[in-house]
Amino acid sequence: MDFLHDAGDRLCVIDYYTDWCGPCKVMAPEFDKMQAAFKNVRFAKLNCSQCQEFSSRQRIRSLPTFRVYYKGRCLDEVTGAKPVQLRQLLTHWQVMTSIRNSGPTAKAA
Repeated sequence: MDFLHDAGDRLCVIDYYTDWCGPCKVMAPEFDKMQAAFKNVRFAKLNCSQCQEFSSRQRIRSLPTFRVYYKGRCLDEVTGAKPVQLRQLLTHWQVMTSIRNSGPTAKAA
């Protein structure tokens, strides 16, 4: 996935959704608010109806599914319409990855 590769050291979150999913529709405005609040996180949406083979390979079993990635690796996920849980997860991983990026082994800019 180019999106994850191009992110470099930035945290990424992908919203796996469909247009017909009720909880997905509930989460759409919440996801947009989070995108505005978490400026250092890259956000993307993937419509599973249009990418059935890919979402199947990703083992998406519940909608919506929000996966948090760092350096191309999936760190965590939230399923269902749980905006508070997703916000907490993003806050947690944003802190953890910023510590990792600023630690003694971080590369000089």
